Amino acid sequence: CNDGNACTTDSCNVANGQCVFTLKVCDDNNPCTDDSCDTEIGQCVNTMVNTDDNNRCTTDSCNPGT
Repeated sequence: CNDGNACTTDSCNVANGQCVFTLKVCDDNNPCTDDSCDTEIGQCVNTMVNTDDNNRCTTDSCNPGT
């Protein structure tokens, strides 16, 4: 059982002989990041969300508590 995706844990269910592909959890519990997995290397990627409103008169940021 190998789906060729580095972002899954591959196993076989011995009870029914079916392959099981479990996705890697990349959630860092930070609402200010977009969380994903790089399928080539299997590493989590937690990228800060873009808060730029293109207004030079504002300070752009993300408050994870809201």
